[in-house]
Amino acid sequence: MSKITRRNFLKVSGVAAAAAALTACGGSSSTASSTASSAAASSEAASAVAKLNKVKVAVPNDASNTARAYVLLQKAGWITLDSSVDLAVVTQDDIVENPHNIEFTEMASLNIPSALQDFDYAVITGSIVYNAGIDASTALLTEDVLPQLILQVVVKKDNADTDWAKAIVAAYHSDEFKKYMDENNNGLWYIPDELK
Repeated sequence: MSKITRRNFLKVSGVAAAAAALTACGGSSSTASSTASSAAASSEAASAVAKLNKVKVAVPNDASNTARAYVLLQKAGWITLDSSVDLAVVTQDDIVENPHNIEFTEMASLNIPSALQDFDYAVITGSIVYNAGIDASTALLTEDVLPQLILQVVVKKDNADTDWAKAIVAAYHSDEFKKYMDENNNGLWYIPDELK
């Protein structure tokens, strides 16, 4: 169990794909498990925000992470997005229901960790979570990674059979890399099925 407090954050992260999660970051007083199932975590996230008054949420202001943030907030049950809009491009204007009257502030991802004290929750990209030293294992909820968000390493066709390109593929599929990810992934990185 991790302590969920008035100050919490949503984080967005990635390795072979980007994943987002809801986690605690300081403040008042309820509790929830950071390793709960998706449905239970979504319910916990919804009940956490329902207990707060005048909830403030920081959201990245770049287009792809803004959309991912609002999709995650919908998964948490905090908002409802317009179902006719592509989830990859939703904005604050596409929120059709905001039953908790959440106040959103869109800001540069790099500035969010230093402003956490000003918000009840925040969305933070995985690289920012990592660089800010935020413990990703405190996540309450993770996003469902959209196929177009899966990161890929690609090379020119002429380089596909080079030794260096083959070495990258071999390293990615190696037992050593799988072991490293098993030992060091605390919820920050999305692991594709082929590496599990």
